Amino acid sequence: MAIDRDKLFGVDVLLGDFAQGLDPITDPGGDLKLAEGPDNIAQALTLRLKVRRGELARLGWPNYGSRLHELIGEPNNTRTRAIVMAHARSAILEDPRVVDIARLEARMPPGERDTVRLDMDIQLIEEQNPLNLVFDVALA
Repeated sequence: MAIDRDKLFGVDVLLGDFAQGLDPITDPGGDLKLAEGPDNIAQALTLRLKVRRGELARLGWPNYGSRLHELIGEPNNTRTRAIVMAHARSAILEDPRVVDIARLEARMPPGERDTVRLDMDIQLIEEQNPLNLVFDVALA
């Protein structure tokens, strides 16, 4: 039985990360662009990491989001990177489309001492190849 990947991973408005925050992206005709299938799951997982856990409680999603914001102001050292990985793992595994995180690494990008770069291989349901997701956590 063939799996409809777009239905499995969903469709949403494609968002762009601009200086003032996330905004919908439009095509030249002014129509909203859509994130579909694997692009949507990558966007959804990124949003889950960006949103503060509990921030959407009033909308009925009290456990949505991550605790990464709690690390603002912490030094970029081995201990902090370990906590970043734990918070990211916990948030990502909350998504029902995620089976496991096959690889999760945290490092400091060259010249960015206040940033932790997460590099993850995420195993999704009904997918043979993991999704590679790179996410930067700002500590400043």
